[in-house]
Amino acid sequence: MSANPFAFWTSLWTGGIEMAKTGGKFAEMLHASGTVVDSRTRSMAAATRDPLNGDYRELNRMVPEKVAAFSESARAASGDLHALQAEGLAQWQALSQIALSGRPPTLADMATLTARSARIMDRATRAGGKALAPVHRQATANARRLSK
Repeated sequence: MSANPFAFWTSLWTGGIEMAKTGGKFAEMLHASGTVVDSRTRSMAAATRDPLNGDYRELNRMVPEKVAAFSESARAASGDLHALQAEGLAQWQALSQIALSGRPPTLADMATLTARSARIMDRATRAGGKALAPVHRQATANARRLSK
């Protein structure tokens, strides 16, 4: 991201929109999860009452699906956290160098700091949505399939 002030303010606006979209996806996932839990609880109860006719195909999907979705989610979250930590450390080092130089920051310094701040903000506002996406995708797909 450049030091262009319009790009910076636009990224602030889109960051807010991204966080709102993530909140909507989270609510959608919660609703879908309720449908899935209800259906699978009934499947487990039926299999308990009549073990020979239980829906083991569905019951055997439960753990592997969750492991896959949460693993993908953790991978996305850890990648973003690592990148945010690296950018934060670079920002800290740049600020320390400016503070220890005994001179005020130059326009180039300010442009670099502003661009890095914008990248940090942009990644931070998108990180939740990226981490939520695999779990949302699996929960809503299961809800659609189990609602039939």
